[in-house]
Amino acid sequence: MPLLKIDDLEIEVKNGTTVLEAALENGIDIPYYCYHPALEIVGSCRMCLVQVEGMPKLQVSCNTFVGEVPPERKVDGNFDMVVQTQNDLVIQERKNILEFLLLNHPLDCPVCDQAGECYLQDYSFKFGNAHSRFDEDKRVRPNEYLGSQIVINHNRCILCSRCTRFTREISGTSELFVDERGYSSKIAALEDRPLNNLLAGNVADICPVGALLSTDYVHKNRIWNLQKKSSVCQDCSVGCNIDAFYQKRKIFRLNPRENQDVNGYFMCDIGRYGFHRFEDLERVTRPLFKSNGIFSEISWDTAIEKIGDKFNGAEEKVAGVLSPFHTNETNFMLGRLIKGIIGTFPHIEDEEITYPSGFRISSDRSPNKRGMHDVCPSIVDDLASEINDKEIRVIYILDNEIDKEIDETWNKILTKMDFIVVQAYAMTRLAKSAHLILPGLAPFEREGTITNDQGRVQWLRSVLPNNGESRPDWEILNLLYKTGERFSDINELMKGMGEQFPSYSGMTFFKLGDQGLPLNGNLKT
Repeated sequence: MPLLKIDDLEIEVKNGTTVLEAALENGIDIPYYCYHPALEIVGSCRMCLVQVEGMPKLQVSCNTFVGEVPPERKVDGNFDMVVQTQNDLVIQERKNILEFLLLNHPLDCPVCDQAGECYLQDYSFKFGNAHSRFDEDKRVRPNEYLGSQIVINHNRCILCSRCTRFTREISGTSELFVDERGYSSKIAALEDRPLNNLLAGNVADICPVGALLSTDYVHKNRIWNLQKKSSVCQDCSVGCNIDAFYQKRKIFRLNPRENQDVNGYFMCDIGRYGFHRFEDLERVTRPLFKSNGIFSEISWDTAIEKIGDKFNGAEEKVAGVLSPFHTNETNFMLGRLIKGIIGTFPHIEDEEITYPSGFRISSDRSPNKRGMHDVCPSIVDDLASEINDKEIRVIYILDNEIDKEIDETWNKILTKMDFIVVQAYAMTRLAKSAHLILPGLAPFEREGTITNDQGRVQWLRSVLPNNGESRPDWEILNLLYKTGERFSDINELMKGMGEQFPSYSGMTFFKLGDQGLPLNGNLKT
């Protein structure tokens, strides 16, 4: 392996590693704009210049590769390459590059949505000149709407070309390009093809300055006011890793979080903007019991008692409906509780989309169908027919699809039921058909594990606090067990689930961490 010396640090790297990659992996800060690990290297911003011993000019570190050299060409007798990132020449050149990039950049940091997470701000403070020698009028251009909720502020753009490379290499749609030449260059969309793909929101994420903005978030809040928590997208079975930015009880935006085993660096716009459908719902925050067609609030103790009265002595005549939108723990608890038949509603699949880069949007738009079947292997194929054949009149339903249509078959089944329990967080069509509603948690309020369609178990973290008297869904089901059969907390529940299903054995939130683990025995390590 080549031996590289960066400043005073001696490191071994793999053949073909760039100087920039080697530096970043070892905590050496080299500024850059145009480089992105998922995109083609172009070296256009020139911010990552370094001095390489033996080369007459400064080199762009993102496009300078380290390799082994013959003994006679080694530097200082031992090193294949010696790099300086902090000498006077490099420092002055960075200042010159920043001064050039800022010639036409407006001084609008106080009103820019990128403020607080802007490379240009950070690098200007750390590497730039305190004053600019540019006395001429700055170039001013109007904002343009590119499509797919993306607006470009041309005045802030530094032409790093990340966005154009993204549409060419990742989405494969090529809507964006660099129009004109030289001083007149600008990012533009083709006249007959505006930005219109389900990955478009990522161009705002990868923009290193405040040039590309999402209209969904612009001027809504400031990054320093928001809290951030890592979690998993729940809009398809891929399970993209995300960071949720929120304040109090409101989510303001979702950004992709890197996981090379799941989504790489990106996420689709279905998941990015999907959280809005959970806003302004008619939430169920207390147990509700229907009497003479009217719901009224009751206590949790009364609700559990009513369910117990219906279940006692009739366990074999109770059907359970699982949900691929719920966690492994919740589905496991319902599958363990129901002694009769158990199944799930028919789930409508959408179109599978795979992009040239390999990024995939699954046709299964539920997050945990794989996990649901793993922890409840006794699911019947046709629940509706089984209910009719066995003349079941009591049913317990996990409800999670707020826009789900109830077909005629299930309408007939529900009207025949003597007692319907629906565990829901909103007053859905299904919840309105219930005799008893138990308030669970909404998708960004619950915690547990979900298993994506590739068999990777991931930690679904709660982002928002519980609403009213609503409780975690697994905990509601836990109350329905006899005292000796209950779990004390979710960790004990996960242990019990692993004892019954060995592929989940040894699973803990700590082991899953931010990246999750595959169902191949790694959970046991």
